[in-house]
Amino acid sequence: MAEPLQAGVSIASETPATSERTVYLETFGCQMNSADSDVVLARLAEHGWRQVASVGAASLVLYNTCSVRDHAEARVRGRLGELKREKRERPGLTIGIMGCMAQREKAALIANYPHIDLVVGTDQFVHMPQLIDRLRGADGEAHVVETAFADWEDLAGVDQQQRWTNTRSSGVNAYVPVMRGCNYNCTYCVVPMTRGKEKSRRPEHIEDEVRRLVDQGRVQITLLGQTVDAYGKTLGDGTDLASLLRRVHAIDGLKRLRFVTSHPKDISDSLLDTMAELPKVAKHLHVPAQSGSDRMLRLMGRRYTRDDYLRFVDRARQRMPQVEFLSDFIVGFPREGEDDFRATASLMDAVRFDGSYVFTYSVRPGTPASHLDDDVPLAVKKARCNELLALQLTHQQEKYARLHGSVVEVLVEGPSKSDDAMLHGRSLGNLNIVFPRSGADGATRDRLIGSLVGIRIARSTSLTLFGDVA
Repeated sequence: MAEPLQAGVSIASETPATSERTVYLETFGCQMNSADSDVVLARLAEHGWRQVASVGAASLVLYNTCSVRDHAEARVRGRLGELKREKRERPGLTIGIMGCMAQREKAALIANYPHIDLVVGTDQFVHMPQLIDRLRGADGEAHVVETAFADWEDLAGVDQQQRWTNTRSSGVNAYVPVMRGCNYNCTYCVVPMTRGKEKSRRPEHIEDEVRRLVDQGRVQITLLGQTVDAYGKTLGDGTDLASLLRRVHAIDGLKRLRFVTSHPKDISDSLLDTMAELPKVAKHLHVPAQSGSDRMLRLMGRRYTRDDYLRFVDRARQRMPQVEFLSDFIVGFPREGEDDFRATASLMDAVRFDGSYVFTYSVRPGTPASHLDDDVPLAVKKARCNELLALQLTHQQEKYARLHGSVVEVLVEGPSKSDDAMLHGRSLGNLNIVFPRSGADGATRDRLIGSLVGIRIARSTSLTLFGDVA
């Protein structure tokens, strides 16, 4: 068995050549992974590959993986187990793993799942067509494919030359990575290990990519980074997220501009002032608090206090009274006591977030927190998770009820995923709003997709607002 390189690309077995180039790609995890998957599909399409909707129709199966939580990795392991029989019945099937789990567990994946053909780390995915071609020309021996393509600037250069955006999935939205990696080293997080240190793309590369996307009909762009508000630090020329927002905001045809995910320490007054000033920029901040307990925040290595977080909320609301906040929380972190948990619940009460993701802590091998005893019982973790989720839903229901009868401007994104008879869109913040796909006369409203429309809110559930065109 080959020893995978730290640079990230290993081939584990021979795959007989197959004439039809069809690919099935499944993405796990965050929006950054979704953007990476778009790039891979675009690059493969340039080399004659066609995307299909099922494993059975594919000659190449790719999983773009996430390592942030054990649950995401468990799902990938389940998929790989299911593919053993498929590989036996179709020896010509090529199976590849890419992304954070591939970066973190190269050797283990190859050892435990010998039917995998290709393991690609977080920097080499742009060269997937060349790697597949080299794999299909393999001599039958397990071996390592060496590459020198592990640098974000090289990746950004290919961005300009290969025009990745030509074959991205259709729709009004597009994700554009503006930086990779993270320098914060929170004690529970694998991102610094799987994505490396912060490195920002040049603003002119980002602007060029957004212009091409808008030319193709995208009207809502989301700028991505693990800590996106730290954008520009590695460029050394004074560029920051505020200046990037101004640059992209000026592009004709763009209707909404978003960015995720932010860290409380890097949200400057300049960034908040820019958000408040620019009308296309969503008044929405995804800023994970993770805990309301100073003791837990220290153990997590978050580098701010509860009061720091509350001051950030106040600064944002002073400039944008309508701003919406989304947070992440971890419950059951090592040594979390009842008082620590109550401090988190009280922070939720104090801020009244517009949305929250709540996760039970799971040990991530190799992180500093992995050396702490995972001493909170699973039953306690689940109870705390359910309590925070219920509290969050209560806050949302109360806010949504106050919106009944009001008119909210919505960017219409397309048909509702749960009801094909409805269209859905998002507010200038991040509220999910649904309305009938047909008018009173029965005529379709699909022409509204990609447009800004006023919707009068009539009713709501704990997760969704319902209304009709005002």
